[in-house]
Amino acid sequence: MNSRFLRFLVVTLQTLAFLIGIGISVYGIVVSTDGSGAVSYIATVVRIVALVLVTLAYYKNNVSINNPGNLFTILYLLFASLTEMQILSFFTRLTGWSILPPRVNVRLVMFSQFMMFFSVLGFSLFNQNNEHGAANRFMLIGGAGVLFLSLTLPAPQDVLGVWSMTAPLVVLTILCVLSVIAHLILIASDLQRSWILRQVATIMMIVGSYLVAVFTSFAYITVGTALFAIGAIILMIMTLRNSVIL
Repeated sequence: MNSRFLRFLVVTLQTLAFLIGIGISVYGIVVSTDGSGAVSYIATVVRIVALVLVTLAYYKNNVSINNPGNLFTILYLLFASLTEMQILSFFTRLTGWSILPPRVNVRLVMFSQFMMFFSVLGFSLFNQNNEHGAANRFMLIGGAGVLFLSLTLPAPQDVLGVWSMTAPLVVLTILCVLSVIAHLILIASDLQRSWILRQVATIMMIVGSYLVAVFTSFAYITVGTALFAIGAIILMIMTLRNSVIL
C-alpha cells in the first residue's frame, strides 16, 4: 500500500460505494410503500454512515505522505464498503432496474464479504509482525485464493440467496469464526483496557457484518447493524484519540 496510486484507487472505490449505497438507500426509503420494505435501506444508511465516520477518522490520524497506513485496515474498510453493494438487489426488486448484472453483483458481494473477513484476520495474524513484504505476500496470495473461491463456488443469481447455499455459507462462517478467535487471542495478549475495548469493538463489527449478510429477518438486520455501528463508533473515537484502529 506504499503506492499513492493504490491508495487513491482504494479511496475512489470506497467513495463510489458510499455514494451508490446512500443514493439507492435514500431512494428506496422514499419509494417504499410499507415500513418493513424500508428496513434494509435504513440499515444500509446506518452502516455506511458508520463506515464513513471510521474511515475519515482513520485516514485523518493514521495515513499521510510518510505513513501509508496499515494494509489490512485499509483493505478491510474498502471491502466492508463494497459489501454494501448487496443493496443493489433490493433496488432491482423495487424498481426492476439493474445497475449491475445480477451475476456480477453476486460475485462482487461474495468476494467483498470473504475479503473483508480475510483482511481483518490478516491484521490479527500480523499484529506483532512489522514485515511489510510478508504482509503483502499474505494478502496477494490469500486474495487470489479468495477470488478463485468467489468465482467458482456455486451461487444463485440474486444476492439475497447467496448465503442460503451451503458452500458460500461454510466459507464465510469459517472466515468469520477464525477472525473472532484471532481477536480473542489478541485480547489475551494484552490486558490493557484500551486494547481490550478496541478488539471487542472489532469483534462487534465482524459479528454484525455476518448477521446482516446471512440473515434477512428484521431482528437479525437490526441487531447486526447495531453491533456494526456501535463497534465502528468506538473505533472512530479511539482512532481520533490517536489509537491504532482494529
